[in-house]
Amino acid sequence: MRLNKLSLFITAASVIGMGLTSTVQAETIIRVAYGNQPGEPVDVAVNQWAEWVNEASNGELDLRPFPASQLGSETEVMEQARFGSAIISITAYSNFLDSVPDLAVLDAPYLGEDFESKLKVFDSEWFADQLEQVQSSGYHIVIPNTIYGVRHLLSRNPVSHPDDLAGVRIRVQNSQMYVEAIRAMGATPTPMSLGDVYPALAQGMVDGVENPAAVLHGGKFHEVVKHLNLTAHMHTVAPFVTGLTFWEQLSEEHQQILTETGQQMAEYLGELVAAESEEALERLRSEGVEVHEVDTQPFRERASEQIPAAFPQWSDGLYESVYELING
Repeated sequence: MRLNKLSLFITAASVIGMGLTSTVQAETIIRVAYGNQPGEPVDVAVNQWAEWVNEASNGELDLRPFPASQLGSETEVMEQARFGSAIISITAYSNFLDSVPDLAVLDAPYLGEDFESKLKVFDSEWFADQLEQVQSSGYHIVIPNTIYGVRHLLSRNPVSHPDDLAGVRIRVQNSQMYVEAIRAMGATPTPMSLGDVYPALAQGMVDGVENPAAVLHGGKFHEVVKHLNLTAHMHTVAPFVTGLTFWEQLSEEHQQILTETGQQMAEYLGELVAAESEEALERLRSEGVEVHEVDTQPFRERASEQIPAAFPQWSDGLYESVYELING
C-alpha cells in the first residue's frame, strides 16, 4: 500500500515537473547583439526594449542584450542569424551590398539634411520592394528605422572644403560605402578598427576620424586632434535584423510584440541620440576642441557625382531617385 502511494506521489511529481519544464521551454530567449559599449544610447535603448518585450509577452520572450561585440563581429553575427540562431543584431544598410545591393544606398553620404527627411524613405514603395528582397536573402528586418547619429569629421587641421582634404588620411570602418564616402569628400580613406584609432592618430598614421560626436568623445580622439568639422556627411539610420528562419518560427503574436515594441525603442533611441549628441558637442568644446561650421554644398556635389560611379551594381539612377524620395 505504501509502495502504491509512493508510486502515485512520484507519478504526480513527474507530471508537475513536466508541466514546469514545458513552461520553461515555452520561454524564447533572444540575444540582441551590438558593438556599442554599455551606457551608450543603443545599449540603454536595447535594455529598455527588453523590459517592454518581457512585459508585453508576459515573460514568454526574453531579450538578452550583448553589447561590445560580445557575440562577434557584425558579419559573424549576421551569419549566425541567417543560419537560424535566435539573434537580433543592429547592422548597417551598406552590409547588404552583396545580397541586396540597392539597399546599401541608404548609407550613402548626403542623402538627407536631417533625420525627419530621411525617415520618409521607409514609408515608400521602393523600400517595401527592398524588404521583399531582404526576405529572399534569408533575413528579416525587425526595426528598419533606428536613428544612430550624425557623422562629423574630427581632424588635425580645420576643414571647410574638399580641397582641404587632399592627401589627408581619414580613418573609416572597413566598409566599401564608408571608404567611397570619404574618398568622395576629398580625403584618403584608411580602414582600421575603431580601437586602433587613438594610437594611429598619436603616431601620425592617420590625420582624422569620422563618427557621431558622442563616439568621437567616447574614444578620446580629441586628446590628439583638436578640430571638429560639422560635415554632417551621413545621417545614419540603422536596422535591427534577424534571420528569416528564426522569425518564421515565432508566433504571429510574438512577431507583433517585437515589431511594435521595437518601434517604441526606435523612437526612444532617437531621443537619446539627439540628447547625447548635443551633450557630446558641449563636452568637446569644453575640453579644448574647436568646432567649425561647414558649408556642405561642395561636399554634396562631389558625393552626387562620385558615389553612383563607385557602385556599378546599383540600379540606374538609384542615388538620385532615393535622394528625391527623401528630399522631394
